[in-house]
Amino acid sequence: MRYYEMLFIVHPNYEQDRLEAVIDSVKKAITDKKGKILKADDWGKRKLAYLINKQRYGSYVLMYFEIDPKQVDEIHHWMEIQHQILHQMIIRLEEAPKLSENSENPDSLNASSYSGKPGMKTEESERDRGREEKRSEARSEKK
Repeated sequence: MRYYEMLFIVHPNYEQDRLEAVIDSVKKAITDKKGKILKADDWGKRKLAYLINKQRYGSYVLMYFEIDPKQVDEIHHWMEIQHQILHQMIIRLEEAPKLSENSENPDSLNASSYSGKPGMKTEESERDRGREEKRSEARSEKK
């Protein structure tokens, strides 16, 4: 069993009841394949970066689950043929995600302590912060 993170976008015209039904169907598809849902986080409706199926908006859902790697392709294929799901992406995590009870939505007020992707090493984010600080120092020196 491996850990996975999945972000999927549901058609924007779905009301909350229908959106929850779609999320439940995704959960059922995973559990039917002997997977285990760790967390599902509804991020709400957002503007898309580009049109998908002539839609400008979509409802984003982030889900963490554990499943046998052999089943991931089947889950991916099942998600591709669901008409209510505009787009989806599944990412394999190297280690168990550190989940909190708060939303991991980057725009959420509760996510202010969120420091990056689960499973991402803090060294990498610290290194990135150091690079950004050096860039800003170099810019200020040029002025």
